[in-house]
Amino acid sequence: MRPVARSALTAAILVAVLVIGAAVRTLIAYGVFSGIKPGFDGTCRAIGGLTGPEDIVIDAPSGIVFISVFDRRAKARSGKFSVKDGLYAFTLDGVPHPIRLAGTPADFHPHGISLVQTPDGRRTLMAINHRSDGTSSIDIFNLAPVDFVVNGVKAGYGLKLEETGSIAGGELTSPNAVAAIDADHFYVANDHGGTSAFGRFLDDMLLLPRANILYFDGMAFRVVAKGLAYPSGLALSPDGHMLYATETYARRLDAFTRSPISGALQQAGTLNIPSGVDDLRFDTVGNLWVGAHPKLSAMAAYRSDPSRPAPSQIFKVTLANGIPQSAAQIYANSGNEIGGASVAAVLGKQLLIGSPLDDHILDCRLP
Repeated sequence: MRPVARSALTAAILVAVLVIGAAVRTLIAYGVFSGIKPGFDGTCRAIGGLTGPEDIVIDAPSGIVFISVFDRRAKARSGKFSVKDGLYAFTLDGVPHPIRLAGTPADFHPHGISLVQTPDGRRTLMAINHRSDGTSSIDIFNLAPVDFVVNGVKAGYGLKLEETGSIAGGELTSPNAVAAIDADHFYVANDHGGTSAFGRFLDDMLLLPRANILYFDGMAFRVVAKGLAYPSGLALSPDGHMLYATETYARRLDAFTRSPISGALQQAGTLNIPSGVDDLRFDTVGNLWVGAHPKLSAMAAYRSDPSRPAPSQIFKVTLANGIPQSAAQIYANSGNEIGGASVAAVLGKQLLIGSPLDDHILDCRLP
């Protein structure tokens, strides 16, 4: 064989190996070869009236549950956002009937949310808002006391929304998760590095680690972590010293130490978790909970066909000196109870599970 032909053959073989390797890597990340063992030692019931309840936070002092609802299928089906998109709430000790809260903008389609209590006792709720013009913002709300009333009957003590700000900017290219520090400072994760439809397609197909985490210092955004593969969950540690982020495509949880002055992050550890990890929540005793999609390939099918729900997993992460050590599966289901779980919010023995594509949340009792 001539040298030129030999070189061409070698190059062709190398390209083929690289293409096959990239394809296998993508299939692994999408969970094509993954299996789950369904199981849960507690009991669950569905709470309906919600379509696309992706994120959940619990206000522990009041026992109020806040839910971010965004009907993704309505947008894909008609090109228009659902008028039912918004923030919903109910009380844990009252009627489990989610109520859509007033006080949000007219053009409001929420994604990730975060709740923080400031030293002066104020509670602030932040929500990523995907506007109908294709831009996004972080909308900030003060929570004021109010009574929940259902069908003319008081259903418990609650909080209403009072918008105090809306932060936007070119850096918010694809915001997915937000972690509030106080009423004016927060972290937000862009889940893609590509800013065009084709660029995001390449991110998804090639698992390109070029997404980032931004810090808003009260005046401007600044990139504080980059080189991430679809970061979709953020959580600030209860003492404020650590920030945790999930990388869905990399199937791992990252831990960062943070500067309370500048907001700068320094990676402190990672934990591989065998699932497409999503939103993060701390409970009141310091445990970190993760919602996960074991088969991202099934999520794509579920998005187009509601009769084919994707499986769900919930993990509880063990930390040592703030560094994630291990993840124990607490809940797993084929999808018939809830499809494609994205978040697990826990208060005491109560576990609430949300999903970006289902029409309800699960209200579960831990054993």
